[in-house]
Amino acid sequence: AVVSTQSTGDAGRDEAGIIGGIELIEAAPKIERIHINYARKAKKIDIKLLKEAMWKRLSSKNESINVGVEAAVDEKKTFSQTYKKLPLSIPQAVAENLSVPIAFSCLLHLANEHNLALSDSLDLTDIHIALP
Repeated sequence: AVVSTQSTGDAGRDEAGIIGGIELIEAAPKIERIHINYARKAKKIDIKLLKEAMWKRLSSKNESINVGVEAAVDEKKTFSQTYKKLPLSIPQAVAENLSVPIAFSCLLHLANEHNLALSDSLDLTDIHIALP
């Protein structure tokens, strides 16, 4: 049996969706376009300044005691607390462009540089920051 692959249009189609001996399936239903509100303009942030401000905020408790030694991080520090207080430590131009993903990226850099231990909360709503 030879199966024809030529397109015959709707004229060769019967009720079962067979065209020229080939059984076709229904097209997948189309979904509506989802609008995602994303930044349309690139943000310019001084990451070095942001990391320094974040590190000062994290290590502020023991900074005066450990001069010249890596400062210890308070056990009760969380990412949400740090993020909320961060705009108070940086210039307004940087604070306007600050976002959670940028701050989280800086936290990951600091965790790598200063051997910070990041752990999740039990309800997965926050990140705890501590020295290992």
